[in-house]
Amino acid sequence: MNIKNVVYSTTRQWNPGDEFILLGVKHLITKVIGKHNAIIFNRTPQIRRDQHYVGANWLRRFMYKHGREKYMDNTIFWDNSVKTGKELDYADLVIFAGSPEWRGDRLKELYSAILKYHLPAYFLGLGAAGDLDFNQFSEDEKIVLSNAKLITARDEYCNEQLSCVNSHYLPCPALFSSPSYKVVKEVKKVGLLYGSDLAVTNNNISTDTYNFMKRVYAKLLDKYEEKYEFEFVAHYIDELPLFKKDYPDKTIRYSYDSKDYLDIFADYDLIIGHRVHGIGMCASMGTPGIMIAHDRRATTVKGFLADMVTIDSSEEDFLHIVEKAIEEVETRSEALIKHRLETEKRYLDLLKPTF
Repeated sequence: MNIKNVVYSTTRQWNPGDEFILLGVKHLITKVIGKHNAIIFNRTPQIRRDQHYVGANWLRRFMYKHGREKYMDNTIFWDNSVKTGKELDYADLVIFAGSPEWRGDRLKELYSAILKYHLPAYFLGLGAAGDLDFNQFSEDEKIVLSNAKLITARDEYCNEQLSCVNSHYLPCPALFSSPSYKVVKEVKKVGLLYGSDLAVTNNNISTDTYNFMKRVYAKLLDKYEEKYEFEFVAHYIDELPLFKKDYPDKTIRYSYDSKDYLDIFADYDLIIGHRVHGIGMCASMGTPGIMIAHDRRATTVKGFLADMVTIDSSEEDFLHIVEKAIEEVETRSEALIKHRLETEKRYLDLLKPTF
């Protein structure tokens, strides 16, 4: 049996949402090619920027001074992922697994390797956090995207901007992150996603979003805490001490391991909050969600059939949306499972001919 080496562009130990997407992408690729060696090109900021390009300068000088430069790359890059400066001739294909970061400086080396070794490239579940202009892409990016085996975008804006390279508009692959799913019959337990404006950059939320979240969660708990069980969920470690100050008597769930969220989210019949791919993992299980929209990425939850609440909504409107979701939970759950199965078929119909 020929086991393929598949390089996935993702992050590890940075944003669990990226890892939820990766679970869904691996599910699809396994359906098409079976067992394979999953290798990651880790875009985590500390791995690709701080450690190699900044923190390693002193070590580089030391190694050259003592005639040990040939050991340098292995010494300064210890992450268990594709190393900077190393050959990628062992790879069979490269897959960009979602995320708004699928081009730019941290990925320059991966694009170069794709061209050098003539590797088939796939882009599954691309999103846009800011403005896109294909004309402003690097030459390597233009060539790789133009020759890609398949490109799918999870939001309409991104899909429109990539129409010149035949992008397909499909829900984010996080919709397949859970291997199992079931119909939710009634709401007994609700998960509330917690965030803070004081967490580290790119894992935090704006002060306005934070204040809205605190305000509507207070109303929700005040009205329904005796009727339903509520638990909070954190995605990032910075949120734990901050949560302790905000809700000293409440329960919060967290894990360093993204796969543990399959068990965490399985406990809830409804999920509410600002984390796009927390909503997505729940959708993959058949659990409806309500998104507190705080930036452009929030439109991704359309692919998870979730409601969206903007931070200028009233508390009354928010409660009405929650109440309607609770009332319709079984119908929405059934629709989600049907949607997941139909979307998976659409992905596989596009993927299989490319192999």
